[in-house]
Amino acid sequence: MAERGEIGGKMHSGAYSSKHECLLCGDVITNPICYTCLESEVKDWLEDRMPQLVPTVKKTGRMFASYAHQGTRCILCGDNMNVCTHCYCYEVNKLFQNYPRLAEEFVEFFNFELRGSSRVAVI
Repeated sequence: MAERGEIGGKMHSGAYSSKHECLLCGDVITNPICYTCLESEVKDWLEDRMPQLVPTVKKTGRMFASYAHQGTRCILCGDNMNVCTHCYCYEVNKLFQNYPRLAEEFVEFFNFELRGSSRVAVI
């Protein structure tokens, strides 16, 4: 069992009772889009803005690979997933903390409960 703490900008209890809960924050996955599908969209979006950051986004995606087992299925590709869109987007948004305009635009395009979060890097 995981310890209680803060991950993805949300508190988690460390207790998971359903295979449809995010392994990072413990919330129910209500928008089942896997990190691989999201990463593909983020990379396409980023190519037109700051292509030099694409490798960093890919590196962040690899961090989520260990969570891609069992759980629910992605509605786009059908792969197994256990991390919610909020947690993935939260981690990617942290990459843009030195680029306030990029961070703001990211939240506009990929706003999976990021807007209004006290931990989002939007200035």
